[in-house]
Amino acid sequence: MPRIALPVPYGCTVTGIDGKAVGALVERARREVDSGLLPAAQLALALEGEIVVSEALGGCTTDTRFHTYSAVKPTVALTAMELAADGLFDKFAPVSYVLPSFGANGKKAITVSQVMLHAAGFPYAPLGRTETTDRAARLAAYASWRTDWEPGTRFEYHALSAHWVLADIVTEVTGRPYAD
Repeated sequence: MPRIALPVPYGCTVTGIDGKAVGALVERARREVDSGLLPAAQLALALEGEIVVSEALGGCTTDTRFHTYSAVKPTVALTAMELAADGLFDKFAPVSYVLPSFGANGKKAITVSQVMLHAAGFPYAPLGRTETTDRAARLAAYASWRTDWEPGTRFEYHALSAHWVLADIVTEVTGRPYAD
């Protein structure tokens, strides 16, 4: 594929990037922010490990962090799987080996893989706003959770709880905030 030059300010000359399409995407996002549909937007495009487009529109900067809710779940799951493959934890071991407070209230034997498979038994475990922004509060919340059924005996989507547990496993084994 021939190398193309992205229009200023859309980055450097790279192979495989359609500068015109990138410009159209940025302009579309700008229209949505300018119209009030979105309060802010960030766009980033990376190719072969290099960020080639980085834009911040509206009330944010390129360093502003957003709650991305379910959109981040695949990233958290993939990161956890890669860390397990690298030997940082055993996905078949109990979560409580990595997050000791999690094991309270009969959850000591729940495995990381049961959490990943939505078979851990706590699909409606409560997490409020404080817990989603404060790791210590979140770890304390895990200790208070109880299971609704015997872990591993059935599947039910754990809409909020499972991926926070995985995010905290990522934080614990890497020593870095999951958002990094």
